[in-house]
Amino acid sequence: MELKKLEKVYFYNSSQRDIVADIAVLAEKLFLKNDSILIFCTDQETVSVVDDFLWAYREDSFIPHSIKNNEKPSGYSILITTSIDERYEYDILLVLNGGLIKEKDWQKFTKIYYFFDDQDNKEKENARYMWKTFSSLNAECKYWVNKENKWVLANSR
Repeated sequence: MELKKLEKVYFYNSSQRDIVADIAVLAEKLFLKNDSILIFCTDQETVSVVDDFLWAYREDSFIPHSIKNNEKPSGYSILITTSIDERYEYDILLVLNGGLIKEKDWQKFTKIYYFFDDQDNKEKENARYMWKTFSSLNAECKYWVNKENKWVLANSR
């Protein structure tokens, strides 16, 4: 496992928005920049929703990706999973549903995009904990909220 310097963490308060389309736009943007992306979901249902959406994202194309199964990690630059395996070699982590990430897991990434719903107490609590953790590491942290269907920067450290 290679430890990387966590440089940036972006928090998105998704309580006013269905974020699956946002995840697809972000995944496509990062994919086109040749970034490798791990999409961490807290449950298998979310994995299925994101997987289906990425395959049908546009009528004329799709975002190439795979989902974790019991086999070895795939060769795709985007992987959707409910666990962070030490064998994974990805640069960017997208965390959905306010998942709590252990230090041994987030140390593998240079950037993290953290989506949570502040109307859900557990997700909000996890996001606060992760913000404090990442802020203490001197990683650049930015907090975005949705206003009038646009992401607006609300706080940064």
